[in-house]
Amino acid sequence: MNIVLTGLRGSGKTKIGKLLSEKLGWKLINSDTLIEKHENSPIRTIVETKGWKYFREIENKIIKDLKNTDQTIISLGGGAILNIENEKIIKKNSKIIYLHEKPETCAKRILKDKNRPPLTKKTSIEEEIKQLYKERNSHYSKSANIIFHRTDNLEKDVDEIIKDLGIP
Repeated sequence: MNIVLTGLRGSGKTKIGKLLSEKLGWKLINSDTLIEKHENSPIRTIVETKGWKYFREIENKIIKDLKNTDQTIISLGGGAILNIENEKIIKKNSKIIYLHEKPETCAKRILKDKNRPPLTKKTSIEEEIKQLYKERNSHYSKSANIIFHRTDNLEKDVDEIIKDLGIP
């Protein structure tokens, strides 16, 4: 079994993934990092030069390559689970955790990271994240085995996720 973290950009998938990996002694994979290595380029550059469609195609290839992993924490890019094929691959051997976070909190985190490209033509990150939340929340919720509502305590959140999964 794997643990797959989904949610909006800025929901804490990377930080929670790192701590889960440390506590469980499982491997950690970040799909965005794998894409950057595959393309030898940061996501911002991939998107700016080749577009989101190309990025999603590479993302799908990366997820297909992960289908035989076990005892791995997989932090997915915010849009990866929206692809039905990706979702089917992931559900075969993983528990999906939707890290539910307020759009405003996600936007604040994103503003601290200048390497995150915009996903929409919205004028601000706040508007973009609110729009993405409206578009994606339902799908995130339906695809998840667990919907986890984040708190301000990362350590507590990770312990609660482990408990919710029934992992000793």
